[in-house]
Amino acid sequence: MSAQIIESWIDQYSDELLHWAEYRTGDSALAQDMVQETFIAAYENYHQFKGDSNPKTWLSRILRNKIVDYFRSAYYRKNIFEGQASDDDGPERSHFDTEEHWRAEIFQSGWEDDESLMDREDFRALFEQCLMNLPQAWRDIIAAKYFAQEKGKDISQEFNISTSNYWQIIHRAKLALKKCLEVYWKS
Repeated sequence: MSAQIIESWIDQYSDELLHWAEYRTGDSALAQDMVQETFIAAYENYHQFKGDSNPKTWLSRILRNKIVDYFRSAYYRKNIFEGQASDDDGPERSHFDTEEHWRAEIFQSGWEDDESLMDREDFRALFEQCLMNLPQAWRDIIAAKYFAQEKGKDISQEFNISTSNYWQIIHRAKLALKKCLEVYWKS
């Protein structure tokens, strides 16, 4: 029975999950692997799905955890933050010095007026770093709202918080992201 349900979930949610994973990782192959691992984990842990929330919410949470685990992994830290050369190195390496502090001299100003910034790889890399500076719970809630496009009611239920607390977290996270971008981004 669970195999049939997981198959229907794959049909319903794989495209959205893949799109979100590609955005978060910037790597199509890695995103495909993570989505596949998400459905495998969902199949293996189907008995834990209580049905209290939308299946997409549960699958998104599994995928978010896989993405967070990847970015916390020794592989990622070694290749990105310790400055080791890698085929996967992106522009984010150039934003930090050898002690992992922001290199302010590479930035200029005016980010808030440019609507096409998310198309720029260097801005996205900075945005990701600012996002990673948020508390874990805030990152997860921001990811659920803006990347997985879940509804506030579902997110509040998933994180076991009140609706007003949910909106406070969203507001504070946006302010923190804005401040980080104002300090470090200059076009």
